[in-house]
Amino acid sequence: MIELQKTPPSVTEYFKSKAADFDAAVFLMCSDTGKDLMKRDVWVLLTEKHLYVAEGTVAVSRSRHGFKKQSATAFMPHSLDVYKVESLDRFRMEAMVSGGQLTCTEGGEPLRLFNYSGTCKHDVRLLKDALQGLKKDGRVDEEKIKKEVKELPYCPKCGRRYTDEKRKVCSRCIDKVRLVKKLSYFFIRYKGYMAMVFLTIAMMTGIGLLVPQISSKMFYNEVLTEGGKHYGRIWYVVGLIIGVRLLSLLVSIVNGIISARVSTRVNYDLKNTIYKAINRLSLGFFSSRQTGGLMTQINNDANTIYWFFCDGFPYLVTNMIQLVGVLIIMLFTNVTLTLYTFATVPVFFLVYRTLFALFERLHAKSFAKRRSMNSLISDVLNGMRVVKSYAREDVEVKRFDKRSGDMAEADTTVQVTASKTFPFLGFLLQAGSFVVWAVGGKAIIESRGMSYGDLMAFLAYVGMVYSPIDFFADVANWWTECLNALQRLFEINDAIPEIEEKEGATVLDNVKGDVEFENVTFAYDEGRDVIKDVSFSIPAGTTLGIVGHTGAGKSTLANLLTRLYDVSKGAIRIDGVDIRDLSFSSLRGNIAIVSQETYLFRGTIMDNIRYAKPDATVEEVIAASKAASAHDFIIKYPDGYQTMVGVGNKDLSGGEKQRVSIARALLTNPRILILDEATAAMDTQTERQIQAALNGITKGRTTIIIAHRLSTLREADRLIVIEKGAAVESGTAKELLRAKGVYYKLYKMQAEALKTVGVE
Repeated sequence: MIELQKTPPSVTEYFKSKAADFDAAVFLMCSDTGKDLMKRDVWVLLTEKHLYVAEGTVAVSRSRHGFKKQSATAFMPHSLDVYKVESLDRFRMEAMVSGGQLTCTEGGEPLRLFNYSGTCKHDVRLLKDALQGLKKDGRVDEEKIKKEVKELPYCPKCGRRYTDEKRKVCSRCIDKVRLVKKLSYFFIRYKGYMAMVFLTIAMMTGIGLLVPQISSKMFYNEVLTEGGKHYGRIWYVVGLIIGVRLLSLLVSIVNGIISARVSTRVNYDLKNTIYKAINRLSLGFFSSRQTGGLMTQINNDANTIYWFFCDGFPYLVTNMIQLVGVLIIMLFTNVTLTLYTFATVPVFFLVYRTLFALFERLHAKSFAKRRSMNSLISDVLNGMRVVKSYAREDVEVKRFDKRSGDMAEADTTVQVTASKTFPFLGFLLQAGSFVVWAVGGKAIIESRGMSYGDLMAFLAYVGMVYSPIDFFADVANWWTECLNALQRLFEINDAIPEIEEKEGATVLDNVKGDVEFENVTFAYDEGRDVIKDVSFSIPAGTTLGIVGHTGAGKSTLANLLTRLYDVSKGAIRIDGVDIRDLSFSSLRGNIAIVSQETYLFRGTIMDNIRYAKPDATVEEVIAASKAASAHDFIIKYPDGYQTMVGVGNKDLSGGEKQRVSIARALLTNPRILILDEATAAMDTQTERQIQAALNGITKGRTTIIIAHRLSTLREADRLIVIEKGAAVESGTAKELLRAKGVYYKLYKMQAEALKTVGVE
């Protein structure tokens, strides 16, 4: 039996008492949503003949780590539904607001089996496959299902759900030391600079330790005390102090310059690495992320790390070295006073550790609010035309005010908490110095081996001790923010692309253009197939037209052929080779797609067309533009092909953008050309001009034309009709019309629409 979760003994015993055929059980899973859509334990048992759905409560106990462990207490059932598998059919996962429900038909009537949240979606899909296997073959393919069974998506330490189930990294329990080690790799390449940084830090620390000996001990004991070695030579000591200070200032300037150079270069390398990682990731990654949020991560997080290592890290190292040096000098000077000095330090670090964890959470919340606000700004600015069209300015102002207020509240919480805690920590830390004043002063009065100069020097060192420790308290706020930024950036860097080039991928030198879809099934969202068992072939040099209603899955077929997504089942082949075995250069270098969603980068029209082939000559660009009927409107602009387009520049119409996009695709001279509603944004005359040009270009080239307008497909060698993700019809236009199926209905609808406007 396949068990997707560790089943409590009480649940097993319950099913044994209720299911007479328990020994024939093949599948067991747990959902988390009851019939009333409230959180419940819903255990689902599948045997060879029955499906049992038991809803109830399992008592659980929490370990000291906070994650759940199933206890041996009894399962308390609320309800039990039993269905005969032979009477069930047409299993479907229907999406709801935050989850879904598994439905089927029983005796032809619709039936809801149980509800589930998004957490259980994968498990429900496996149950659905098991049910379909029982209905179709009379058995469950356990080996196939076991290959798809995922490990539990929860952190074993704290019990929290992983934010990315593929990486299985818990944001709360992540190894901070490992993060710092990974960052250190960026600094290692600048070993020479780093050596100079540490040398100058050591020099600054050494000079700092020397100052109290001159300004306090030497000044009081040897200059101001009668009989001293340098009695009365005030300017001599003052000169020494000035010289030491100037030397310290010079070394500090050198250290600052080198640190700034290293930090800037590391920041540059870090941003480049993250940006390369983002470009390496698959399209599915961007579907679940907002542009503003990604921009916040690349810029703000990298800058947070930069400022910490530019302003924070050098002082952190300086203070650590200073603390060790001062401690050694103080122990040699007076052990008793040294112990009094550090009396409150252990308590300080206990409080500090608690605050470190607190500020880690506060900074994470602050970043989330900032990312949410930036995402809203990005969405509204990109969609300003829609905002203005529907007069939603006031609504958007309110939305911004809400998110901006949330961010301000989160930032205020961080600052207010810091203002409350750090002054108290400072007072707690320096409490030992009050004892030093008292004990040291009494020793001078009673002449117990301590001079006034010795006490002043010791007190100067006390200040030098508290300063680094106080800095460590302040840097906690800074360091936790830096760690959060590191975690988010490396989360992107370590993310695994859904679509990867196979090691040793096949390289096709001369692509003919034979395309074959074999039993292709695909789902963007698990359990909801968008493409269902589609098969067709396109001989090299021929044109295939794909028609169907909006949302039928036509564009998805184009996305699968270019391998923006991988098929769930089946295979797609080019020249007999599975595209999953092809190198990206062989695949995408021989396919050009003109999508219904056109995008022009900020730059000239020439640059946008050349984007597909940067080394193209001006003559080649003009030839491609003429073929796409774009040349005539381009040369009407004063700057012609050098006209700036994109955000903040010349705004082309939808049809003009589409023609530039077609020219960009034609420039690569692809063996396979995909036109996905390429002429949808054009008037009939322009469409006919482009269609006439394309008819010449597509000769000898494998072409796939996806269109709503059936007139666009008149030159296609063959058509397929997609209905609800399935290929329901195939043949020439005449054959499909004679069949009087889906294509015939589409044809009649468009013909009626044309008659309405007076076109025969």
